[in-house]
Amino acid sequence: MKNRYLGFCMLLLCLNMNNSFGQRLKEEKISYSYNRLPSATIAGIKNYQVVGEPAYEVKNKQLLEDYKQQKKEAIDKYNREIAVYASLVKSANESYEKAMAEYNKKTIGKKIVEQSLLASGKPQKEFVAKPYLETVELPKLQSSYDYNTILSTYVKLEGYQLDPSNALKIVVLFYGFDHTQPRSIGEEMSNLSSGDGKTSAYKSMVYHTEFSYRHPMAVKVYDPQQKEILSVTPPELNSYKIYKSANSDRQLKSNNELLIKQNEERVLQANLTFINNLLNDKYGYSSVKRDAILNYIKNGDSEYSDLTMAFNEASSGLLMLQQDGPSAVGKLMKANEIWNKALTESDLNNKKARINKEITMGIYFNLLECNFAIGDARGGQSTLEKMNSLSMSNNERRLKLDYDILFAELKKRQTTN
Repeated sequence: MKNRYLGFCMLLLCLNMNNSFGQRLKEEKISYSYNRLPSATIAGIKNYQVVGEPAYEVKNKQLLEDYKQQKKEAIDKYNREIAVYASLVKSANESYEKAMAEYNKKTIGKKIVEQSLLASGKPQKEFVAKPYLETVELPKLQSSYDYNTILSTYVKLEGYQLDPSNALKIVVLFYGFDHTQPRSIGEEMSNLSSGDGKTSAYKSMVYHTEFSYRHPMAVKVYDPQQKEILSVTPPELNSYKIYKSANSDRQLKSNNELLIKQNEERVLQANLTFINNLLNDKYGYSSVKRDAILNYIKNGDSEYSDLTMAFNEASSGLLMLQQDGPSAVGKLMKANEIWNKALTESDLNNKKARINKEITMGIYFNLLECNFAIGDARGGQSTLEKMNSLSMSNNERRLKLDYDILFAELKKRQTTN
């Protein structure tokens, strides 16, 4: 009986040790938005305006003027020729009738001699071609847009008012959609078929439509005194890309004109979004979405109730950062306080310690995320320096490097502003 009692006690002790020392760190993904400072300083300016300069509109105008001039010349030429057409026909008929009269007066012998020796026979009526209006093809023009509307839709400088007074002037230059002609391309594919327990190889052809395109743009920014402070032609918008349709087992007969138009509009929107992001990264006070990871311990007892409270405070703080900044910052600072207190118990060499190495690393990364969210570059740098002396796994080292870069950028933006 005594042995059975001792065995039961040992079982309870083992269960308790597993519960205390066998905790596993869990991760939870949290998506939140934070306010990002601009990377360039433009103190005292609160307004902006956006204008478009389509370089190809001048060429479009010239092509249309040339078209109208060529069409006018074609009409004038037709009118001149049709005006004299009847008289030319009449003159040709009269000349023919006169020649025939002379021809008919000749004897048969003379006609034979002239045809044999002089190679002249019966007179032929002169053909007078009827004038026609020459076709002048309509020139291929670059697409025109309501630039004010499209720019106000896609280019918005966050943290500023759209007002031309004492404003940053943003000029977006459009150079037009450039593309090759779509073509159908066939490609031989190797396939396997199986049936009746056998596998055989066979070849087949698949087809897709393909063309190259680009929609180059540039952007310039001027301060209220019309001094140029930015001029950039992003290479991402200047290089050719390839459109490739899905494969089909038959040659595709696509509406090339519609295909080009649809892609032109899609690329235009994508490029303006790129320019908007570029401008806001440099000058905007942007709300930026971030996917973060917070570490926590899933535990049924009260041993880690402090870390559970810190996790809950941090989670809610991150999620409400945009809606209620002061309250969110308070929650995040409270979470940091709990985690820093827990770190005083850290024992990196004792796996059975309440705050062992795994949990210590999880707390440090939690601190880094929360410090970044509230813009505490000094606190984040302090945490990073403490982590420099720790032995880390490859994944932990890569994650720390990401935070090194993140806080370096944060410090740079704060110094600029």
